[in-house]
Amino acid sequence: MANTSIKSVIKVVLSLGFGLFLIYLFYRKLTPGDIADMKNAVKSANYWWLIASVSMTLFSQAIRAKRWQALIKATGNSIPFITAFNAISVNYLVNIGIPRAGEVARCGVIASHNSIPINKSIGTVVNERIIDMLMLLLVGVLTFIFQYPIFMEFYAQHLASTFDPIVFWLFDNPILSISAFTLVSIMGIFVLRRLLLSSSHAESRIGKLIHGFKDGILSIFKLDQPLLFIGQTIAIWVFYFAMVSFAFKTLPVGVELGLGAALSLLFFGTFGFLATPGGIGAYPLITGYLLSLYGAAVHLGTTLGWVLWIGQTILIIIMGLLAFGLLSRQKNISTKILSSES
Repeated sequence: MANTSIKSVIKVVLSLGFGLFLIYLFYRKLTPGDIADMKNAVKSANYWWLIASVSMTLFSQAIRAKRWQALIKATGNSIPFITAFNAISVNYLVNIGIPRAGEVARCGVIASHNSIPINKSIGTVVNERIIDMLMLLLVGVLTFIFQYPIFMEFYAQHLASTFDPIVFWLFDNPILSISAFTLVSIMGIFVLRRLLLSSSHAESRIGKLIHGFKDGILSIFKLDQPLLFIGQTIAIWVFYFAMVSFAFKTLPVGVELGLGAALSLLFFGTFGFLATPGGIGAYPLITGYLLSLYGAAVHLGTTLGWVLWIGQTILIIIMGLLAFGLLSRQKNISTKILSSES
């Protein structure tokens, strides 16, 4: 356990250090004129558009909370909307410091406040992550179709060195690639079939854990209103798109950017959050270099990325701390009620 904690700390420190190193490499190249331009851009910003952008994030989070409620309900449990919303707020806050730990924290919240087994809720979160990956893939396809020249140029300049060896290997070894894909698919179908056929009366502790996780994973197939769930999923990403589009209007450099640029940033910007904790350093730089392909100066595009990143990060911190406070107050009230009844 201690070794795992040390590895986690090292991983976070290295990721954060990488983000800070990226910032250092970029800003050491700036001229005094570039820095003056960035300061003027920030001073002349229309922050009402940033507030509108942040509002889109809140709306997407509210819909995500409603969608998660539906998944939890499909496991035979229930949580109030405000608890789901607060748990997701905690999720986002924790992820700023420790990537992927927020999902566990979110499940811990409802385990503590609503006595929902954490293995069940983790299963529902796995479903969410799979759906998010599919939606990101869809956004990538749309970007490829509608922004093909930009897509290919950005890929060639910044991603090809990482992904081309993988792509070329897959094409150079078609039989092995198809065999591996087939094997993984068969294993996935086998595991899903085993989950569907597994006993619902597991006696052992491990059996109960596995069964609870199974309930969470299979919740996607037990929804009361699957079409509503699909609509909520689409709405979440529409609000993400609106968030980026509104943020563009904050600075003069982004006012002339169209919906195509917003679509591109919605897709490629995600890689910034995968590269460093909370996207620090990486997201603004990706924004700057991507928007340069649309005619913006790199340093001004990066400034726009920082404004968007800071606005979203402040929102996450405020909502996360507020959620911690509300959840603690709710817990104290519940404890007092139970004490008085006993």
